[in-house]
Amino acid sequence: MQKPFVAFSRWLLLLAVIIATGPSMAQTTDLKTVLPVDAKVKIGKLDNGLTYYIRQNKKPEQKVELRLVLNAGSINEDDDQQGLAHMAEHMAFNGTTHFKKNDIVSFLQDIGVGFGNDLNAYTSFDETVYILPIPTDKPGNLEKGFQVLEDWAHNVTYLDDDIQTEKPIILEESRMGKGANDRMFKKIYPKLFEGSKYAKRLPIGQDSIIRGFKPDVIRRFYKDWYRPDLMAVIVVGDITPAKAEELIRKHFAALTNPTAPRKREYADVPAYASSDAMVITDKEATSYTVSINYPAFKDVPSSTVGSYRDRLVKQMFVSLTNQRLQELTQQANPPFLFGSVSFGSYARGYDAFGAFAAAGTGDVNKALNAVVEEIERVKRFGFTAAELERAKKTMQANYERAWNNRDKTESDNYVDEYVNHFLQQEPIPGIDKEYEYVKTLVPGITLEEVNAVSKKFKDDKNRFVYVTGPEK
Repeated sequence: MQKPFVAFSRWLLLLAVIIATGPSMAQTTDLKTVLPVDAKVKIGKLDNGLTYYIRQNKKPEQKVELRLVLNAGSINEDDDQQGLAHMAEHMAFNGTTHFKKNDIVSFLQDIGVGFGNDLNAYTSFDETVYILPIPTDKPGNLEKGFQVLEDWAHNVTYLDDDIQTEKPIILEESRMGKGANDRMFKKIYPKLFEGSKYAKRLPIGQDSIIRGFKPDVIRRFYKDWYRPDLMAVIVVGDITPAKAEELIRKHFAALTNPTAPRKREYADVPAYASSDAMVITDKEATSYTVSINYPAFKDVPSSTVGSYRDRLVKQMFVSLTNQRLQELTQQANPPFLFGSVSFGSYARGYDAFGAFAAAGTGDVNKALNAVVEEIERVKRFGFTAAELERAKKTMQANYERAWNNRDKTESDNYVDEYVNHFLQQEPIPGIDKEYEYVKTLVPGITLEEVNAVSKKFKDDKNRFVYVTGPEK
């Protein structure tokens, strides 16, 4: 067995060689190689189509993170169901075959799982995720936790009285949201996704539908979409893989799909037909922000070493741009408190470039102009070789730090990776492989490649800009 210090020294030596050899070593890597899946996670599929992920991890000890992931959300609602994907999530806590109303919350509180903090769930446009951390210090907790997860999957009772009782709670959540930001974004989303089904399927739904729908309408949504071929069960924590798989098969192998399952459709997002802008205020907002949104474009997840390298190039472009925006905040009279750019989208299968600035109580126009000017400078002139070298060193240092801390990673971090892998095919090669790729690929990334990232949005003339802030 190698001594840790010797092994670590060899890693440093290898890193020095890679940095010294630069592009020539990167060229030895076959960019067509398919990205592997981390060998420490077991991925399987039951006969009914349900996917499962299992990883043993003792950070923290005597705790197992469970997730039930449904590849369906508000985008799958029929016109008469708007808001019912979200309400179906609520109903999972209102009574199931094995747990009467409030029994789930009471059981979990008894074993130290706090509702809202630990136990939770969320519904988005394209997915619904149930979050269930289980302490395993007492016999029976884990078995009962799996029973809860199974009941959510196919045993929610949807009693008429429970549905009627939940309606005013959903309506109040719609009215108040989670604060000023939620209320303002509720007005922004339709314009952000104009021309797409996303604009008409905010998870919170339509108040008129929530008030008046008949119970069978929400039961129809549950029957259509809560089915094993659209589900994943994720088990990460202080549990042996054999035990985890035994419990998964015990509780989920008997689930069945509908005889004529509905096709899981995905919504398109057209490019903006023209430029537009909105100013949205709220009485509880305390500061001004401005966002610049470029048109979305179709994107596919990384599947090869080459596409992983492309992702690193894009990350470097974002990092370099954000470094310039950060430098603006260090001026004597900065144009904004914070500014950043990023790639990302709420829409499944799409990516988009966007920029954001927080102006505080300052001049919104000044903040907007400063961000636009910096983006334009990047588009026209790109970055310098010195900036790129600093970014490379920072990226390598970040991955090295993550690799050095690989044995300290907590279970909920792994769970998030596996949720994204199931829903969006995000790669999960594991930190060992990612560190290896970064060391091999980053030195060969050229300034021309990083500067070329701006071509993804350079010629986009149509943008959607919005400002949020206090009513004054």
